[in-house]
Amino acid sequence: MLKFLILILLIAAVWYGWRYVNRKPVKKPSGDAPPTARPQAPKTIAEDLKPCPVCGTYMVVDPNKLPDQTCGRPDCRPV
Repeated sequence: MLKFLILILLIAAVWYGWRYVNRKPVKKPSGDAPPTARPQAPKTIAEDLKPCPVCGTYMVVDPNKLPDQTCGRPDCRPV
């Protein structure tokens, strides 16, 4: 039983020693430097989509065109 306990303590010592040696250095902020701002995430631009009345393919809604516009493919023409 004592050998098992010593083995566990030895493994724990090696494990924590390895973690101590390979730790990443922590940079301390200096008093003169202003805190750095986090970069802003890009704003997502969303567009409304609607299905083509002929083929069902979704397309961008264009408010300047007629409401029954098709997707613009040559094989997709309103009947």
